[in-house]
Amino acid sequence: MTASTEQMMGPQGTPLPRRSIWIAQALTIAGLIAYVLLVQVLAPSLQEPGRRTGAAVGLLLALVPAVLWLVLFYVQDAREPEPLGYVVRVALAGAVLGGAIVLPVVQRVFASAGWVNAGPLIGLLESILIVGALQEFCVYLAVRFTVYEVNEFDEVADGVTYGTAAGIGLAAMLNLWFVTAGPSINPAPAAIRIVVIALGHSAFGGVLGYFLGLAKIHRQPQRAVQGLVLAAVLNGLFTYFLREVTQSGLTYKPWNGLVLAAAVAVIVTLILVRRGHAKA
Repeated sequence: MTASTEQMMGPQGTPLPRRSIWIAQALTIAGLIAYVLLVQVLAPSLQEPGRRTGAAVGLLLALVPAVLWLVLFYVQDAREPEPLGYVVRVALAGAVLGGAIVLPVVQRVFASAGWVNAGPLIGLLESILIVGALQEFCVYLAVRFTVYEVNEFDEVADGVTYGTAAGIGLAAMLNLWFVTAGPSINPAPAAIRIVVIALGHSAFGGVLGYFLGLAKIHRQPQRAVQGLVLAAVLNGLFTYFLREVTQSGLTYKPWNGLVLAAAVAVIVTLILVRRGHAKA
């Protein structure tokens, strides 16, 4: 071990969190908000007069967050990058599990009229125990059975990277379903919804990934369970309050959702940075 390597190591040989990861997270949040503002400016040119935008533009809008995160992460993490193949594999696994498990189950649940008329408490429990738990379990599976055992997963911060990648993959699948479910979309509110979903799932994936990193690096398997439960609760709370702040009767208020998602992403990132340095 070289002197420079020793300086980067924490107690008992645990590498210190890489500053580049947190910079990439912050730049992604800022980039996604800038992307929303850009779409608002370009929206008139993205659709024909009197018509809504077709599937081609919708697919482009849905995939931008995932591509943006990958680009910013690799620009910032160039000094000690995670293998691209592993990151893409985790993201694809998150997307596949989202399409194969999350979408069919959630659609079936919300197709029941009982949920629509349920009270606030039932709605909150449904958001946590069904939506949040199912989505975060898929993120867990995406990390656990693709990269968890590889040698390159050797820092707690790597867990954040892979968890975020899985969350981004899941969000991409949810957003692809959103833009293809109907015959057309309105690009301005659609871009906001797409970014809201991406911000939320990247944040919750990062939380779960952090605990998976602790579970592997410190050999504390109970941390994985703790992370799964915490991420599911955060996801469910976010899902519930997102509905509350964006729906007012028949009026949809997408900007309220963006404010909520951005606040959640910033707070989660700051907490993970602080905990990461405290563990170092």
